[in-house]
Amino acid sequence: MKPLIESSADFGMLEITLFKNKLITWGGALAFSLLFTGCEMPLGQSPSATASDMGPGNVPEPSAWEEFMPAGESYTRLVRHSFAEVGKDFDPFITADSKSMVFASTRHSPKSDIYFKKADSRVIEQVTHSPNASEKQPQLSPDGKTIIFASDREGQWNIYETSFTARGSRILEVVRNGRVNEQPCYSPDGTKIAYATWMPRKGQWYIAVMNRVTQQESIYGPGLFPKFSPDGKELLFQRPRVRSPQWFSIWILNLETENNSEIVSSSNWAAVTPSWSPDGKKIIFGAINKSIHSKGALVGDDIYTIWADGTHLVRLTNDDAPDWNPVWSNNGRVYFVSMRNGHQNIWSLTPKDVDAFHPDSIETSGLSDLDSL
Repeated sequence: MKPLIESSADFGMLEITLFKNKLITWGGALAFSLLFTGCEMPLGQSPSATASDMGPGNVPEPSAWEEFMPAGESYTRLVRHSFAEVGKDFDPFITADSKSMVFASTRHSPKSDIYFKKADSRVIEQVTHSPNASEKQPQLSPDGKTIIFASDREGQWNIYETSFTARGSRILEVVRNGRVNEQPCYSPDGTKIAYATWMPRKGQWYIAVMNRVTQQESIYGPGLFPKFSPDGKELLFQRPRVRSPQWFSIWILNLETENNSEIVSSSNWAAVTPSWSPDGKKIIFGAINKSIHSKGALVGDDIYTIWADGTHLVRLTNDDAPDWNPVWSNNGRVYFVSMRNGHQNIWSLTPKDVDAFHPDSIETSGLSDLDSL
């Protein structure tokens, strides 16, 4: 049976879900959409994946959208960037200039498509339109010329690429290994693609990297939602514990030594959909079952930051509505998926100097290298 990972649409991040301390592998983009990266809210099983209040027109200045939080909060300038009232927006990716974004959405169809918009505009442009297939987890190449994403257009989830500058160009399948593949990520120089691949005999997702020049695929061990570090030397990802409780934790893989270091881990809550800060010194992620606002083991709650050495864990959001799937833009803003207005949309905020905030306690932190599995 193929893995089911719907899209980051629902919670778009986790294609795997935890229920009663049991690990359930989702393949569908839906489930871990919500849980993270291309995520919607529904959860899947094993991998088989598979609006605006104001209407079009003038957009208010960003300052008109700002919500300046009290001095005790760890952020300012809370801004809503997407306005779906039917369907869901998820899997945001911010362009290098921090002015635009690509994302996945089911606002026009039950099947998700890829969209593009200026960050502070209500005008959206549809990049893909596949009535009989879903597309999710988009990412632009470092030079901004191509876009990569996951799609089930051939019957199972795989990774595709097309021109971003010449719309309507041919869509090419870029990974051919006979397995279900999702959550693609370009390396900083564009020569490699990291992704999660479903290993049927192992019964779980593994981290893989493909060299674009040689087409050679390297598989590094169990994991989901890989992200290259800004220098391209490491991969950030999430991995479930093998023993109970099987919550997700966050790891860093050194691509040269192939050592894995666990950065965030807890026996009481899950850390998912991690992303690097622009300078590679911090990590941002979504938590499940950690906040007082937690909605349970299948729904994200708040967003946290932590130093890359596994110390100084700080909560960035504190809202009754679920927040998840965070990404750090080059201008320092954090974009994330949230249900704050009762609909699933994309928001952003400006972190304060979170290093000045008192860190949360954490049961375990990194600094322990393990050989890759």
